[in-house]
Amino acid sequence: MTDLLANLYDRLAPKRRTMLVVTAMVLCVCGIVFSQLVVREDIRTMLPDGSSQVASDFELLRHAPFTQRMIITVTWPDGDPAQAASILADALRGDVFPGVITGPPDSVSPEFLTRLLDIAPAVLTAEDMAMLEGYVQPEHTRAALDRNYRSLIAPRGLALKDVIRKDPLEIRNLVLPKLAALSRLAEVRVDRGHFVSRDGKHALVLAETDIPMTDSQGAADVMARYEHALKSLPPGAEAILVSGHRHTLANADVIKADLTAILPVSLLLMGGIFLCFMRTRESIYVFFMPVCAVCVAGVLTIVFYGSVSGIVVGFGGILLGIAGDFALHVSHAMHHPNDTEGRTRARTLAEVAQPTLFGAMTTSTAFAALALSCIPGIRQLAVFSLAGLGAALVLSLVVLPHFVSQARHLEPAPLREGPSPSPNLFRTLLAWGLVLGAGFWFGTHVRMNTDLRALGYTPADVRQDEDRTRSIWGGMREMALVFARGDSEEQALEANDRVWTALRGTEGVGSPVSLSPLLPSARVQAENAERWKAFWAAHGQPTLQTIAGERRAYGFSESAFEPFSGYLAEQPHMVTASTLQDFGLGNLMRMLMPQAGSERVVLTLLPDSQRLLEVFTPELERDTSSRLVSGLRFRALLGDAMSRDVLLLSTVAFVAVACITVFIFRDARKALLALLPVGAGVAAVITALSLAGIAMNIFHILAIPLVISLSVDNGIFMVWRHNARFTTGTSHAVLLCGLTTIAEFGVLTIAKHPALFSIGLTVLVGIATAMFTSLLIIPRLEDDA
Repeated sequence: MTDLLANLYDRLAPKRRTMLVVTAMVLCVCGIVFSQLVVREDIRTMLPDGSSQVASDFELLRHAPFTQRMIITVTWPDGDPAQAASILADALRGDVFPGVITGPPDSVSPEFLTRLLDIAPAVLTAEDMAMLEGYVQPEHTRAALDRNYRSLIAPRGLALKDVIRKDPLEIRNLVLPKLAALSRLAEVRVDRGHFVSRDGKHALVLAETDIPMTDSQGAADVMARYEHALKSLPPGAEAILVSGHRHTLANADVIKADLTAILPVSLLLMGGIFLCFMRTRESIYVFFMPVCAVCVAGVLTIVFYGSVSGIVVGFGGILLGIAGDFALHVSHAMHHPNDTEGRTRARTLAEVAQPTLFGAMTTSTAFAALALSCIPGIRQLAVFSLAGLGAALVLSLVVLPHFVSQARHLEPAPLREGPSPSPNLFRTLLAWGLVLGAGFWFGTHVRMNTDLRALGYTPADVRQDEDRTRSIWGGMREMALVFARGDSEEQALEANDRVWTALRGTEGVGSPVSLSPLLPSARVQAENAERWKAFWAAHGQPTLQTIAGERRAYGFSESAFEPFSGYLAEQPHMVTASTLQDFGLGNLMRMLMPQAGSERVVLTLLPDSQRLLEVFTPELERDTSSRLVSGLRFRALLGDAMSRDVLLLSTVAFVAVACITVFIFRDARKALLALLPVGAGVAAVITALSLAGIAMNIFHILAIPLVISLSVDNGIFMVWRHNARFTTGTSHAVLLCGLTTIAEFGVLTIAKHPALFSIGLTVLVGIATAMFTSLLIIPRLEDDA
């Protein structure tokens, strides 16, 4: 391979100008395409995909009641917050927000109560019918008629007339509590048809949108429409917003701001380092090699994915430093060749190409390991990085050598470029051993941060608004969800009945929010209806006679309760989703019976707790055809997936790099020497994170294979210096490569987004330690040998 590169150099040498023009044209096209790059922010790219439980649970979470709904708290100290909420709701309604509600339907109107009676035969259970036994007793009948009489002579009596005629026994009181199972979504009370807080100082607005919260561009439209609607609020009124769209937009904005800072600063730092350490025309060429490689990487990533995650683009600044390493080593070798044996420039290129190719092989292998990740964003990063490294390698070995001049005054370079600066081998090795031992110890006690919020940026004002909303309305957005599933609506309702039966009355799980009491499956409704008919077949006539005997005492006419007699004779009505929508419960139905593709689901909501996880076991999920999606369980599943990814990616990267290193040197001692920076770098990262009290997240996981790949390159070059008697500025090049890498990753520590910051901090610590090991430990061990 190296001879091939040498021959290619000789063949292209007479055609430098043509090669430059062609290369420039290709890179210009790539640069133009890269400038049109579509950057998208989607939290799903940072979560496991495929058939994993994390992926399936997150997909279900998209159908959660408050995922697509904006929770708006309206406060008006100088006025009525409910009135201000109505004004804001009217301003919001439109294409972006097709559904906006400020309160429940007229749930206690006489018309509603009359219609509620129609579904009683289908929803009253065996327990309810046992209570109805008491309703038909003479003493209860007498008391009910007395209450009805008092209600009729009250100011609202005329409105209740039809309800009382149809229901003199107050059977409605057995049906109304079933609405309570739907009313526990928040700490609210209803005042004049509006959702208000317990203290009456706040009003609630729920705005529904069809724009997914993971769509950063759509989130901008949602927030723009919301900001426009805010202008309609009366003076002194204010609104607090909690929404996933707000999070998405905040993350997209902070990533754009970070990229605006990171990429230019990265370029400036690289340019400054090159000017300080190289001070030659060649530094310009070396500088542009990685820039061109990043453009090529962006284009190839677009070909594979169509769009690119902002985090991956942010990694472009890092790739500048990594890709520049190849150009630095080649530039140093071609500019300061060792001519003691009369080497030609082609021969010099062949010599430096060998360790450069080996270094590229180990680096690419570590990045290729990222393609095994279960997280799509990491796989996307693997494609981006491999494309950039490949482009950088080709440009550095094929194009760059033709534009690097040879130094005018050449001096034979000694085998070793000077004594090691370390004054004491024992102390140096002791310090290195302590770092390695600490890394091993802390590695067995590493903590994982599996909070979804740690994967994104949450501004202080957003966090403050979330805390205020939680203090006013309770934790309605943090509730656990049980998805009862089926191929048809009826199957889903049957599964929901089994969930309700399993959870109802279970100690410690809280009060479920469920449709089952009001919309049971057809089978349960049929059983209830048969029980209803059997009950009135036995008690109907005696009850009517009791009412007829007692009515005279209150002046009721003989025909006053004929509607009740007709009601008992009616064929029971079956309840459907359409029935409840006609009742005015359409918004609630959409929340608890969301569309989930071809599958039908019915939701049950409960307070998230460890006790719920203990009760809702996998066996119960199987028996009830349901799936519990809990924040506690989701974090545990995500932690397991992240731990597996850490083990898989780090193991594959290290084993592959170790095998390649052994293959390169074919000597166990030299291979171990080349791998010393890897061990030191990884150990330093784990130790630093543990001592700082930082739990590892998915981005630290991503950074560890990078530390492995970048560390081994320096080790290979330093050992190769002794092994091949190749001394063309190796230590100087390793130092310069380390400085550029540290600078590029150090820039990420100014980023606000936790992804970029975590990667930057991790690799900064790892590479700094690895560079120290390469420049101080390896030479001393080689000297000692």
